[in-house]
Amino acid sequence: MMRPALLLLVSVAMCAEAPDVTRTVKAIGERCSNAAGYSFEGDLLLVSQREGAPARTLSHARVKLAAAGGKSYLRVEAEGKDAYLLISNGKKNWAYVPKLKQYTEDEASSVEDDHAGDNPSDSERDPAEQFSRMVMRVLTRLPATTLGGDFNGEAQVKFENHKQKWPVLRVISKPDAEKRQTLVQLAVEPERLSIGRMVYATAWRDGGVKTVLEMTIDFSRFDIGRAPEEAFEFEPPKGAKLVDAVPIPGQSGSFLLNQPAPDLELKTLEGDKVRLSELRGHPVLLNFWASWCPPCRSELPYLSELNREYKDKGLVILGVNDEDRATARRFAEKAGLTFPTLDDSGLKAHRLFRVYNIPAVFLIDRTGKVVVFMKGAKAPAKLKASLAAVGL
Repeated sequence: MMRPALLLLVSVAMCAEAPDVTRTVKAIGERCSNAAGYSFEGDLLLVSQREGAPARTLSHARVKLAAAGGKSYLRVEAEGKDAYLLISNGKKNWAYVPKLKQYTEDEASSVEDDHAGDNPSDSERDPAEQFSRMVMRVLTRLPATTLGGDFNGEAQVKFENHKQKWPVLRVISKPDAEKRQTLVQLAVEPERLSIGRMVYATAWRDGGVKTVLEMTIDFSRFDIGRAPEEAFEFEPPKGAKLVDAVPIPGQSGSFLLNQPAPDLELKTLEGDKVRLSELRGHPVLLNFWASWCPPCRSELPYLSELNREYKDKGLVILGVNDEDRATARRFAEKAGLTFPTLDDSGLKAHRLFRVYNIPAVFLIDRTGKVVVFMKGAKAPAKLKASLAAVGL
């Protein structure tokens, strides 16, 4: 049997929203949206059930997350997997696996996907990472998305080492464009609005078959409004080795190495159609970039130089941009890019190639196989040296 939350998606929608519910929802949303930072730690359980099949656990993990002003710290200790850390100070990113004593370091910017977390099978990211990162987004949007709700009983929580019973706030969302609704249950301390437990449940249909997903996080602490600055820097432990990639769930793009590149058809910013499979026989370099991304802006001139030098030798360089076409085109023209850029405002390419940090480079050989993946801005010599993998 699934948890009760999954059975309430209809019943809660029928509840009248009391004034104290409205006030609490508004207060939580305002507190989260105005927060300069936040940090929490807790036990996360993610369960899924497909219609006609038994429920299954997708992830059970201890998570520790902090974020502030484009900086972030995440530690995940999931059952059956090695613990790992993902840290960013806004300019540099580190990934570290303590058991292996290996880490990576790069300069890149994160790409946000508002639908990340809706369906774990759509992402290579560890489900514990996906869903822990969406907690504040859900809370911030609560006032705008709530259709109705109520207070329903109490839940026992162990918050800041104290066992307590807190009221449970239940709210159901308005239907989105796909007529999907979510149910959020929060164990809330009324005076401080501390959150000791969060249950997030959603459902969707795929080919007519209903799937229900439920995340529960029991928070041992949750600080909204501040985050420890020291968490956003990484000092490699003694004996730790810097490597190109570490085996972490969600090492975006690395899963494609030595695999056929996903076929892709998009239009350039000028409106010309490009299909990857039709470029067989040519080595192809895909560069994911955005105008707001500082590392991307520093790398793009080098790629323009590569294009001038290697275009006549058969190399095809394509940019991939997820901004609106007008913004991307203005920047491309101002920067004098010598290669075309694909319009990926629908995030089709980003999802196929599992790109969550930019800039990112995929080098595809003449047979259509991905032979190089690089995340973060690279020096001209590094970019040029990578072309040896495709015989240039």
